[in-house]
Amino acid sequence: MASLSSRLDALRPKVEELMRIGGTPGLSLGVMHHGNQVYYASYGYRDVEGRLPPTDETVLPVCSLTKAVTAAAVGILVEEKKARWDTLVKDALPSFHIDNDILQNHLTLMDLLCHRSGMSWGDNLFIGTDNNVLITRSTFELAGKVIESLSNESYFDFVQTRLLDPLGMTRTFLKTPPSDLDNVGKCYNALDDGTSAPITAVKAGDDWFGTPSAGMRSCVKDLMKLYKAFMTCFNDQFATCKTSTDGLPLKQVSELMSAKMFMDQPSKNEASYGLDWGRVQLPGRMGQIGINPGLMPGGMPVVDKGVTPRLVIFHQGSLPGALSLNMLLPDTQSAIDISSNALALNDVPDWVGQLVLEEFLYVPESERNDYISAAKSSSAQNLKRYPNLIKQLREAQKNGTSPRKLET
Repeated sequence: MASLSSRLDALRPKVEELMRIGGTPGLSLGVMHHGNQVYYASYGYRDVEGRLPPTDETVLPVCSLTKAVTAAAVGILVEEKKARWDTLVKDALPSFHIDNDILQNHLTLMDLLCHRSGMSWGDNLFIGTDNNVLITRSTFELAGKVIESLSNESYFDFVQTRLLDPLGMTRTFLKTPPSDLDNVGKCYNALDDGTSAPITAVKAGDDWFGTPSAGMRSCVKDLMKLYKAFMTCFNDQFATCKTSTDGLPLKQVSELMSAKMFMDQPSKNEASYGLDWGRVQLPGRMGQIGINPGLMPGGMPVVDKGVTPRLVIFHQGSLPGALSLNMLLPDTQSAIDISSNALALNDVPDWVGQLVLEEFLYVPESERNDYISAAKSSSAQNLKRYPNLIKQLREAQKNGTSPRKLET
């Protein structure tokens, strides 16, 4: 039987084709098995103009994968009895005031972290601002402020000293990396023809806002340390019924990674969301946190048909200039991490991750999905959005009217 490395090497033509279809110039892939990084591969360029390839130390935005770190920081405070998961936000953050009685008097820390607050979506307002954060109303900004209120430290200092430093994540940053740092990927957006255009990276964290939800930048080498710790604590804390693991900084992991609300229903097997972790019992549909489901009117493919059922814990992220993915299989202490440097025509890391997962789990050839076709379909669906949007805007125009004046 061929080694895992040689089998994953054989996927390179398909990975590169998925990148071409979506318009992704660079991608880093890391695979862990039995707690050790057993495979790394880079594709394309971290810097197209300089023709520089990525490595496992290339720093890229991890987007919403940041949320798991924010939730873990809250978990430390819960472990230290500075709060409970059912603590009201108004009690943890006395400055919290909102003109809604239910949110003001019933919103809990757990509600914030599993996206069931009911607060409106509004954390991606970057357009026209050179990717400065124009305004953010993400519930995760509240989570960051809660951390500061309970710890009497800045969000940056708390996460750095309590999580990143103990795990040895030396190439991980909570704001734009220093200008003299080497091996930092450039960011791109895909154009209609699949080529990429360089853009300014989103400045989440530079003025604090955006950091707790999507501000972390990291590399595959560092993220493998983080995910190994998560899986070790997951297995240990469920086995011992404890909320901490000797030698590791992560606390309350059994709470962080257990189901809190349904996701992707109806679903034959488990599909749920924890405290910033998705859970899918395979065989099942993956990708529900990313952008591909909205580009697949017929539904996402069922992953890992014909194999032993197992749990995958995962998350996805997107920002202008980046897409990201992680998949953890605690039973075998296995992980897949993918970072890319473009907001593509589809969720390229998602398709690549599912391709790698099916190879990793020895899914029979007859049961494997055609991810090339899925990528083409999702890209084509995305390209339909722009002419449809222009048509709707023109149809809504009224003669004799003008835009309202901007008011401060």
